[in-house]
Amino acid sequence: MATDPYDHDQVSERRTRRKARASVEQLDLQWLGADARGRRVLARIMAMTGLMQASYVPGDALTTAFREGQRNIGIQLHAVLTNAGDGLVDKVLSETIASDD
Repeated sequence: MATDPYDHDQVSERRTRRKARASVEQLDLQWLGADARGRRVLARIMAMTGLMQASYVPGDALTTAFREGQRNIGIQLHAVLTNAGDGLVDKVLSETIASDD
């Protein structure tokens, strides 16, 4: 069934389902971030994406594109963690910095 953008009921129902899905994702991330082990896993994944590193490789467009793709995943993960609330991103990053000392 195609969604009619002019049908208020259909639009409202889709919006409700999208919000419910987002709520479940946020609850899942809050559960994962509630434990130090989960935060360490999230920190490792964020580090693997090269989120805080430059993706540009002079003279190598393919490697730059590949790294930018990795970095894009990190940016998306950072946004999702930020939206999950409870200061989850701050906890993950601060524990990562503390473990580097």
